[in-house]
Amino acid sequence: MNALFGSQFKALKVLFNTLKIKYAVIGGMAVLLYGEPRLTLDIDVSAAIAKADVGKFLLMAKRFGFRPIPNNIMRFIAKTNVIPLRYSKGTSIGRCDIIIAQNAIEQETIERARPKKVGSVNMCVVSAEDLIIHKITSSRPRDREDLAGIIRRQKGKLDLEYIRRWLRKIDRVNAGPKLTGVFDNLVKSSRP
Repeated sequence: MNALFGSQFKALKVLFNTLKIKYAVIGGMAVLLYGEPRLTLDIDVSAAIAKADVGKFLLMAKRFGFRPIPNNIMRFIAKTNVIPLRYSKGTSIGRCDIIIAQNAIEQETIERARPKKVGSVNMCVVSAEDLIIHKITSSRPRDREDLAGIIRRQKGKLDLEYIRRWLRKIDRVNAGPKLTGVFDNLVKSSRP
């Protein structure tokens, strides 16, 4: 992980610190810390960036080697709240998606993030509980596998009530499958 992402993590950390932006590494990189190892080719970060500051963020990001991927980046961000970036600095290349935090769950995820060693860099990383809440809303098979691995590897360390409290809130407003039940089934199936 260090050889592929070390330079990019360092640049991201300095970028966020320079702009005083709170953030949390999420996605595949966080799964590597809490769940079963798997291949990931990008870095996903949830960030507390105000809509009015996106232009400033993009300008500063260029100084650190990050360039927007979509041609009309502002339109893309307005539709998706995601800033897809390509990274290139010296011989290092990479990609990251910055997800602009929009709701209470995403804001709390960032607030609860703690420094952890990612490769050779201390980055603010999502908690295992918040990663589960983030991933359980997806129906992708890859995310279900990640969830099972996280629950298995973090057995006995998870704050199950915290997870269930957020899932009940989501279930009250979500017309889809009841996530509390999905989570409980995953916990049961992870038992030996």
